[in-house]
Amino acid sequence: MDTEKLEMRLRVLEDKEEISRLQRSYSYYLEHWEGEQIVGLFSNSPDVSVDIGKGMNVGQEGIREFFIKDQLPEGLLHLLMTLSGIVDVDPNGKTAMGRWYGFGCYAVPVDGMTRALWAVGVWENEYVKEDGKWKIKKILFNRIFTTPFEDGWVKTPMTKIEFGVPEVGSETRPSAFFKPYPSEEVLPYHYKNPVTGK
Repeated sequence: MDTEKLEMRLRVLEDKEEISRLQRSYSYYLEHWEGEQIVGLFSNSPDVSVDIGKGMNVGQEGIREFFIKDQLPEGLLHLLMTLSGIVDVDPNGKTAMGRWYGFGCYAVPVDGMTRALWAVGVWENEYVKEDGKWKIKKILFNRIFTTPFEDGWVKTPMTKIEFGVPEVGSETRPSAFFKPYPSEEVLPYHYKNPVTGK
């Protein structure tokens, strides 16, 4: 293998590791909803977006509206583990896609009370390299279930969460995909089957 191909393979490996670190950092900042830290992970592009199934916040102002809160609910806890990542970097080395499971437990307001919840979803995110650093361009998170701890996802697959849901405004659009359990519809994959190519 020639030097140029080796350098390209090394670059792709380094890019994948940097993107994985970026995604994991996002999850850690969610724990106590560190808004400024989260916003700092996003691209400067005007078409950045975050979509968790209850509306898509778009643009720089939309991102700030979603993540920057004047006051956090008392007792808030938002643990979201980033699991089973598959990252694909475009040959141009400037854009990438990543799919991950998000598995979490929360303490958030529900119907005026702080409740313990379980939640699972799938991310299909877009990333872009700006000034030599990978940044988040688009977050799409399909929540499969968000259920009270005591109920489980079969009894109550989706409960109302009062925190972290985008408010309707000029920077909010309908969600691109929201198919919670028991729907059998799968969030489309950004990649083909690695064996069959289909």
